[in-house]
Amino acid sequence: MIFISYWELNPDFDPADLAEMAQELISKKIYPPEGVKEIAFYISTSDYWGISIDEADSEEALARNSNMWRIAKPGIMKFIKTAPAMEVVKMLPLVVKLKKQIKG
Repeated sequence: MIFISYWELNPDFDPADLAEMAQELISKKIYPPEGVKEIAFYISTSDYWGISIDEADSEEALARNSNMWRIAKPGIMKFIKTAPAMEVVKMLPLVVKLKKQIKG
C-alpha cells in the first residue's frame, strides 16, 4: 500500500542533526525499516518542510518508519501527517461512483 506523508521539521533544530540521525539509523540497519520501500523523500529549499512517499507492507512497518525519527530525536518534528494514497486516475472514478450512489 502506498502512503504519503507531509511533515514539518522543528525550525529550532540544527539541520546537521538530520544527516547524523540518518547515518546512525542506516548504520544500525533500521532505516528504512523492513517492509517499507521509500519511493520519494523531498525537503523544501526553505522552511524545513517536506514530503515522503512510501510503499509499506503493513501498518506496523509504516508506523516504524514514521515514528523512528521522533524517537531518535525528540522534538525534531513540528508536524507530521500520513495517509494511504491512490493515483488520481484511480481515485477520481471511485469518488464519482460513490457520489452517484449517495446522491443518485
